[in-house]
Amino acid sequence: MNDTDPMDSFILEGLDAVQQRAVEASSRYILIVAPPGSGKTRVLSARFARLVKEGVNPDALLAVTFTNRAAKEMKERITALTGLSRRILDISTFHGFSLQLLKKTRPPFSLYGRYDTLRLLKELGVKSPSASARMVSAVKNGTIQAAGEDAEVCSAYAGALKRDNALDLDDLIPEAIKELEAGAAGGGLKSHIMVDEYQDINPLQARLVRLLAGGPASVVAIGDPDQAIYSFRGSSLKSFLEFQAEYPGAQIINLSRNYRSAGKIVFASGKLIENNLERLKKDSSPVRTGGEILYAECADERAESEFIIKEIERMMGGLTSQTAGDSELNFSNFAVLLRTNRQVETLAESFSRSSIPYYKTGEDGKSFGDFILHLKGRRPVGDVTLTDFIKEEGRLLGLKEDLVETFVRSASDYRERTAVEVLDEYFEEAALTEPEDRLDIKSDRVSLLTLHMAKGLEFKVVFIAGFEDGVVPYVKGGETSIEEERRLFYVGMTRARDTLYLVSAQRRRLWGEALESAPSRFLKELPDKLIDRVSIEKKRVKRRPVQKGLFD
Repeated sequence: MNDTDPMDSFILEGLDAVQQRAVEASSRYILIVAPPGSGKTRVLSARFARLVKEGVNPDALLAVTFTNRAAKEMKERITALTGLSRRILDISTFHGFSLQLLKKTRPPFSLYGRYDTLRLLKELGVKSPSASARMVSAVKNGTIQAAGEDAEVCSAYAGALKRDNALDLDDLIPEAIKELEAGAAGGGLKSHIMVDEYQDINPLQARLVRLLAGGPASVVAIGDPDQAIYSFRGSSLKSFLEFQAEYPGAQIINLSRNYRSAGKIVFASGKLIENNLERLKKDSSPVRTGGEILYAECADERAESEFIIKEIERMMGGLTSQTAGDSELNFSNFAVLLRTNRQVETLAESFSRSSIPYYKTGEDGKSFGDFILHLKGRRPVGDVTLTDFIKEEGRLLGLKEDLVETFVRSASDYRERTAVEVLDEYFEEAALTEPEDRLDIKSDRVSLLTLHMAKGLEFKVVFIAGFEDGVVPYVKGGETSIEEERRLFYVGMTRARDTLYLVSAQRRRLWGEALESAPSRFLKELPDKLIDRVSIEKKRVKRRPVQKGLFD
């Protein structure tokens, strides 16, 4: 690139030397190793903008990521860098891209979301629709094989889809692969392909990328093998670790600076993850010094909840009703991360008795599907807008105002057209929406999330609760993948910008039984000199003097 070109300076503005190298690299195949907080979205967006600036037709560019939220963020960044309309940018999830390809090559069909799958399974009379839905998805993604009753359910479900001329989400990628292998995709091929969160792709997605990379296409993959946490969905580290074997001559670029977390958090999490064997060696140095990691051992779950709530109140400067004191923190700066949904529900009960506003994982899960199914049974009349149609239907159903606003936000791109014109398009988008896309992280509330749901987010203050063996790492029936559990804990640690709390209970109710608990084995893998221990008494919280050291 020409260093004197003002557009070049604008695209590269704020990027460090290694990030700029990743943006400007011209190798056909590139693997970018991007640790937490290293600016991977900025790099991908700048690289996309650089190609446009150099004359590449935007239609020839494809960026693929794993959540609609991440795709939307990338579109916003690229629009700011290039001035292009968001509507012409081909940036989507694997499912979204596959859907668009199939709509070009197949006769019209319906797309069924997860809620449609549950509806069909209920109609088929299966004993546990939710469990069967997970089983069917796993079979379609190749992680298990169906036999006996499961095979019968899969067959009956496939017949129901065929009857309705529909595909579900798990059909999209395999069917897109068939189209590409048959050469029917035509204009679906791209000259530049960028894949975000490459450590999370499964074999089907890897095969799709390989087919798209046929001919002269370039491939840029970016991600962090230390954040691979979705093996239960069929994801495999193999594609990341063997990228150079799959794409000979690939260039590897390591983004090495962490702009998110303070020094103590970066060094402690780095020491932890070094205990994994299935990884690529990499360096990650903090831009900021300082930070704080605190460990608190509580008597039981109730004491754990009380401690977390009191600490948030203290840091907020005291609460009267829902009004903060003189603290510079907002409620949205806090997150409590937990290993299981059951823990989230238990903690939410305690928060509901406090003055702290909060949001919890899965809060609108069932309501979302139910409302979409309701809308599918209604047809708007006249020139009513989609948002007005949603508001009116939500009012008629008696939905909570904040839930209706969730649907209104999801319909924001359709405000200029009537509901009649865009309703089917909206249903498609809703079908592609995953729970991660519906997280209400912008409102001023404390987030209560599972560790998996926290992926890709960041907060000034993070509590990881349930920090005990059997919970973190999660062990049930004596089985666990300790390396993946360590990666999951690593993801949780690196969500924190300034302060990280690790909170355990000496006694916890697990699987219907009150059990004695030991602190997580991961505690011994963290440098003791980086951790301050909090002693908890009945009526007050007392800390030992904060240790001053290398990172202060």
